Amino acid sequence: MEYVEQNLYYHNDKEQSTDNLHPFEQLTEKNVYEVIRVKEGIPLFLEDHLLRFRTSALYVGNPLTDSDNTLISRLYQLINKNSAFDQNSAFDQNIKLIWNKDIGLLAFFTKSFYPPRSYYQSGIKTTLLNLEREDPNIKLQREEYQKTVLAKREKTGAYEVLLVDQEDNLTEGSRSNLFIVKGDKLYTSPAKNVLLGIVRSKVVDICRQQQIDIIEQKIPVSELNTIDGAFISGTGNDILPIASINNIALESIKNPIILTIMREYYRLVNQYIVSKKGFKR
Repeated sequence: MEYVEQNLYYHNDKEQSTDNLHPFEQLTEKNVYEVIRVKEGIPLFLEDHLLRFRTSALYVGNPLTDSDNTLISRLYQLINKNSAFDQNSAFDQNIKLIWNKDIGLLAFFTKSFYPPRSYYQSGIKTTLLNLEREDPNIKLQREEYQKTVLAKREKTGAYEVLLVDQEDNLTEGSRSNLFIVKGDKLYTSPAKNVLLGIVRSKVVDICRQQQIDIIEQKIPVSELNTIDGAFISGTGNDILPIASINNIALESIKNPIILTIMREYYRLVNQYIVSKKGFKR
């Protein structure tokens, strides 16, 4: 069952009280979904998220019927009507969109976890798992996949699980994209092999602007002992340095490339928020 928070949600174009979760009980196992971070009352990089959401829906043969303008208006209404945005305080919480061929569109605030500040200062623990996602470019909910990943995290105490393919190459995190620093270059898996994260695309843009060489190629597990740092990116994580991969310790928090990308990403987020302030629908 989905975590549905705040006072109301939208089922298609209808407001529903969170006391009535009947539509969620009708969800099948596989649904197209999107998770959008709300910061200071602004859904971050909303246009990018809607494009990916629309692409996923089209891929499964169930295209979205609402226009982007309609969806944007509905999401801002969701925020405003739940009093999610208070000008006297910052607000961070995720909105989740689910598109199902039988029940249509659900838009709701969901349970959100963001890493504490200490994780960005010291880095996170990660572990490896031999597992590949089907259709990695598409955001589909898969219960068995989620159970397997959760069990691995709980067993190892790792914050994130890094997936390894059949050729013993690192691909991505279970809920994030992965970047590896080696010398003065940044490496990440080829786009066709991973979910094309919204924050991932921002990292690529930052690298181009900052003249950081970024190379899309397979990352062998056997070469982890030779890397200089690593980080994950994602809606809930932003840019999060990795302190260890299994028993391999990394000084990611001191790496100048990672520090530059973190700084520029936060600047980009702040610019986006400022550009959307006062947006009313």
